[in-house]
Amino acid sequence: MKEKPFYIGWQNEMSPQHKSLLKRFLIPLFILIPVLIIGVVLSQRPFNNHQFELGNVKEFTGIYHAKPYPILEITEGDLPKDFSKFALLVGYGKFGAEGTMETIEAQNGQSFDHKKITLKGSLIYGDGKIVIELTEQDNSLVEVHDERQPPSKAIFTEEEGVLVGEILDPKCYFGVMKPAVGTIHKSCAIRCISGGIPPVFRVQVNRNDYDYYLVIDENGQEINKSILPLIGKTLGLNGKLRTENGWKVLYVNSDNFRKYL
Repeated sequence: MKEKPFYIGWQNEMSPQHKSLLKRFLIPLFILIPVLIIGVVLSQRPFNNHQFELGNVKEFTGIYHAKPYPILEITEGDLPKDFSKFALLVGYGKFGAEGTMETIEAQNGQSFDHKKITLKGSLIYGDGKIVIELTEQDNSLVEVHDERQPPSKAIFTEEEGVLVGEILDPKCYFGVMKPAVGTIHKSCAIRCISGGIPPVFRVQVNRNDYDYYLVIDENGQEINKSILPLIGKTLGLNGKLRTENGWKVLYVNSDNFRKYL
């Protein structure tokens, strides 16, 4: 009976059988690993080009709209090219802008709704949308102009259909958080939306394009607290659609949410 060769690690050479076995195993492995790495890299979506100009405070002039959420319709200011001029306002940190704007209005003894004002803040932008952080909080107002504009007309779509997407916080999403969606960002989004930052419903149109809807209840009231348990989930929501002050708005009944709780 022919004995099988036995390789001892401290020997100068291994047997031809062992060499052949290693070649059959290692050569395909050396080919397969780069192929797998290249495949994984190519399958990943590129990082978005969203930006948060943190610390770069600029002045913006425009018509202020208090509803559905604070929005500045910008007429003068340095905006990135091909972006919407309707800037969603958010507060400093993880807070909405409503409290800040109400405080500024109280200090000035007047409502700014539909008035031309100048505010200063930091730009956040991505995917065609503009968000402005009122970085200096109660000191964000620069000037109140004499001009007053009539309210913008809403475009109503009375058809009710189901939109499938995810609720996210626009400050992180359109800013520099990557990723700012899904369960990995859930806790941060909950803190932002519970602090008053408007919830945005992201609906995928195709592989790389999305529509964005501000979410509000059927009576035009904030719905932030009701949706907190649903953040990080894929949802199907139905309601009335309107375009108001440059943003698509989804008016939903809070009963929509119960099937997901």
